[in-house]
Amino acid sequence: MRHSLHLILLLFLTACSATPMATQPSATPAPKKLIVAGWAGYMPQAVLDAFRAETGIAVEYVSYESQFDVIDQLRAGAEYDVVVMGNTLIPTLVAEGLLAPIDYSQIPNFRYVSANFRDLTYDPGSRYSVVYQWGVGGLVVRPDLLDRPITRWADLWDPALAGKIAMWPEEDQLFMITLKAMGQTLTVTDPAVFDQAAERLRQLLPNVTELDLSMPNAAELVANGDYPVLYGWSYDALAAYALNPAVTFVLPEEGALLWIDTFVVPAQSERKVAAFQFINVVLQPEMCALITNEIYVATANDQAMPLIDPALQHHPWIFPNGEVLLRAEYMLEPPADLAAYRHQLWEQLLAAMVR
Repeated sequence: MRHSLHLILLLFLTACSATPMATQPSATPAPKKLIVAGWAGYMPQAVLDAFRAETGIAVEYVSYESQFDVIDQLRAGAEYDVVVMGNTLIPTLVAEGLLAPIDYSQIPNFRYVSANFRDLTYDPGSRYSVVYQWGVGGLVVRPDLLDRPITRWADLWDPALAGKIAMWPEEDQLFMITLKAMGQTLTVTDPAVFDQAAERLRQLLPNVTELDLSMPNAAELVANGDYPVLYGWSYDALAAYALNPAVTFVLPEEGALLWIDTFVVPAQSERKVAAFQFINVVLQPEMCALITNEIYVATANDQAMPLIDPALQHHPWIFPNGEVLLRAEYMLEPPADLAAYRHQLWEQLLAAMVR
């Protein structure tokens, strides 16, 4: 089997369930405010209200457009207390000393997190991150508006789809999609392969409409047929399906992209106790079920499952079956030198499109 099988088995079948060692909380006055950063539309207001009701602390939720922008802000000393961060970027943040160790003595609800989502390869011992949500990336499609079925990432390069595809212009994910379409794994480290991927992207990008990164989802654009093909996630697909049952979610034959979003606490936060309290509130089974019910993303909270809407509990777009997961590939950020080279290629692509 390809590397994706090895990696998924490593993550989901043999993950360690041991809870990291905790430290004693410091006795500090409760703050009046907590600053949480995450994707737009990714944190139900009811969760923020529940935290305030339980602790008396108000939450300022800051929406970002790019996780790379947030990392730059953290490097500059930005005043964030909790950040929703993709798993691929955790090693970089840890290496730069930007994250505080998680104090599990203040997060008793961590016991509800599935053993399959602890001690994962990007954060051994779960020392710096707590899983928030997870899912797979695929293609949200209106097959009734297309002349041929879409089953593969490689289908995006069909000239007949020019002007019919919408994507968020995110460097890392577009390169991952291209590598998958080329039959490559996401663990490839040969710069020459990235050169080939950049050339493939140069052919694709003129046929793609770029979406505003601040958009929570593009469900309406697919549902009404403006763009019959969208790179997206389960929540895009389900939101679009609710508007138009002609919408379907395609998990490409080359393998879907498996993602995990985590909570991290910046090292420079002066409200770490409240930050851990916030994570603890979100990990309540009722809160995790509320989040899945509202934004259609999978939870790692075992105790939340019975509280999730029955129509969503076993929905294959939200909770893919084992066969899909075995074909999926875990999203990875390449080594720093290769990531820098990829970014250089990306900048060249953007410059060429402006001309």
